[in-house]
This record gives sequence, structure tokens and C-alpha cells, in this order.
Amino acid sequence: MKTTKCPVTRERHEQRLRMKRLGISVLSHGMLLLILALALSLDLLTDFSLVSFTLFTLSAVITQGAFWLLFQSGINLRFKDPSLTLWQISIAVSWFSLLISQLPEIRGSLTLLYIMVMLFGIFQLSMLEFAFVGLLSLVCFGGVIASDLYLRPDEVNLKLSLMQWLILASAQTWIALFGSYVRRLSERLKKQRHVLQHSNHKMQRANEELEQAMEQLDEIAGTDELTGILNRRRFFEECRLRLENTDQYQASALCMIDLDHFKKVNDRYGHQAGDLVLERFCQVTRECLRGSDLFGRYGGEEFILLLPQTNQDSGVQIAERIRLAFEQFSFDEIEPGLRMSASIGVTLHRWGETLEETLKRADQALYQAKSSGRNQTVYISGARSINRALTGSRKVSRE
Repeated sequence: MKTTKCPVTRERHEQRLRMKRLGISVLSHGMLLLILALALSLDLLTDFSLVSFTLFTLSAVITQGAFWLLFQSGINLRFKDPSLTLWQISIAVSWFSLLISQLPEIRGSLTLLYIMVMLFGIFQLSMLEFAFVGLLSLVCFGGVIASDLYLRPDEVNLKLSLMQWLILASAQTWIALFGSYVRRLSERLKKQRHVLQHSNHKMQRANEELEQAMEQLDEIAGTDELTGILNRRRFFEECRLRLENTDQYQASALCMIDLDHFKKVNDRYGHQAGDLVLERFCQVTRECLRGSDLFGRYGGEEFILLLPQTNQDSGVQIAERIRLAFEQFSFDEIEPGLRMSASIGVTLHRWGETLEETLKRADQALYQAKSSGRNQTVYISGARSINRALTGSRKVSRE
């Protein structure tokens, strides 16, 4: 899932972007000063002295340095527009206008600076702010023309100056309209991105809920509805995964369990009583098992049990613990003093053999336990026919 940036990280990222935009402004001032220095060295400017160039350079350093301090200290974050775009453009327009007033020889070319300044704010300024900057540039350029008429009226071509002003006004109007269109388009794209992000978040959340639902359905599909333990299909799936992991194989015991005379309970007390017996047996068995053991319902009153990392003696001990705990349980809610028993067949899974082969041997052990009188645990070795039947703590036979 895609993570969102925290507010502090996002603000630092935006502050770095503002510093980069300031760098573009500094670079623009520097390039213009470099061009002026080159023209001054080639003696192409008659009324522009080295002192004027020095003063303009200092003013550029002071204004751009002031903005750098505002961004570096974070004071800019107190303003409505932390980028201070309108302030940067307004100061740049005033600075360029003073510079243009000192360079009548290249004034026509330098009017392009107003367009460049307007483009600097194309993604930041609103329509009203664009109109203000355009009007400011026209007023400043008009002031330059008025200053020329006052200081050197004989050298001014008024018609040419007015034509330059009209061209600048047309260009500024077009830039303002275009900038407004770009701004609206940018805001629309931001809204669409926000909608897409919100939709993506909802889809991710829905996908997570779907995965949880699928996991729950899978768990339900693998659980016996009555007893809450694994059903036969899921038990065999989990059992194979553990027994077929040859890289970390360890001995495991397999137990087949059958409740003695369960049919008589159903016939005498009804199926509800039979269901209660099955539920209580599962409760008793769970209390005797470890967290790593697998317990499932094989069918009817038969249950199956896998005991990982268990040898012969431990497997028989766990089976006996289950059998004795169930034997001592009293079903007073069915009939006062009613007790039941279970027969258990135990065997060990052998390296390389299939689950069906081990299951067949455990079923044989269960058959011997039932045919030998029930209520006992019988173990059959996978190596050779060695049987041991237990009734309580008493050994019944050894072959």
C-alpha cells in the first residue's frame, strides 16, 4: 500500500522546491548582469557606467539574498503564499524597470524581461494576481517613458515608445489569459489526482477487506461447523505441508480416534445429545494438545490427530492423556453420571512414506483397539509389527 508523506516531510519537500525556484530567479538576474557586463566591456552602452552596474549588482544581491534568508529561516511559512511569488515578481519588475530606464539603446529588447517575469509565476499566481503584475509592469514601463520625456525630451521617440508600451500591454494581456488557463488546468489536474488517490485508497481498503473476507471464508471452509476444529480436507492439506517439508523433517505421530458406542447415544438420547458429546470431546482434547498439534474431524464420531516432533512414547502419552480426560468427563446434562470412552490408534510417520500409508497403519491400530475391548490406546510401529495396548495404565498385550 502506498504510504503518504507526513506533514513535516512534505513541508520540507515543498520548501526545497521553493528554494529551487528562487535559484531560477537568482540565475536570471545573474545572466542579465553578465550580459550587461559584457556590453559594458565592449563599450556598447553610452549612458551606463561601471558605478551604475555596481549599484544594480548590489541591489540584486540584496533583494535575492533577502528572499534566501526568508526561505532559509522559515519565515516565509507565515505568509498565505509561502513561495512569496507575487513579492518576488513585483520586486523583479521594479528592478528591471530601473535597469531599462538606464539603457535606452537596448530598451526594445529588454521589454522581454517583463514577459519572462510573468512566466515565472504562471503556475503560482491567480488571475487577479496576474492582472496586478501585468498592470504593475505597464505602469513601470510607462514611468520609464515619462521619465525619458522629462529628462531628455529631445532624444525620445514618443511614437516608438508608445508602440512599445502597446505591444507590451498586448503581450501582458495574452500572458495573463494564458496563465489563468494554465492555473485552472493545473487545479483541475490536482483535483483529479486527489480523486484518483482517494479512489485508489478506497480500492486498496476494499481489497484488504476482500482479502480478509477471503481468509475468513477459507478458514470457515476448512473448519468443521459443529466442533470448530479442522475438517477432513483442511487437515490433510495442513498435514501434507508439514510432512512433505523434507528440509526440516522431524518424526511425527498420527492418531486415529473413535468414540465408543456413539451410535447408542444418538439412538437413545437423540442427535442433539450426540452433537453435545462431539463438542465436549473436542474441548477436552484441545486442553491436552500443544499449539503445534493438528486436530481434525475425520468423519462422524472419528477424529484424527497429528503430533509433530513426537516420538513413540510421547505420542502414546498424549493419546492416553486425551483418553483418560474424556473417560473422566461426565455428561450430566444428558443423563446424570453418564460417561463415555474413546479408542485410539497411534503410529509414527516414516521418512519418505505417503500420508495415506501412515493413515492406513493408524487405522489398523484403531481397529485393534476397538476389537480388543475399546477404551484403550494401541500403538503400531512403522518398522515392524510391535503392538502395545493400554487400558488405563495397564498393558494388555505385547506381540
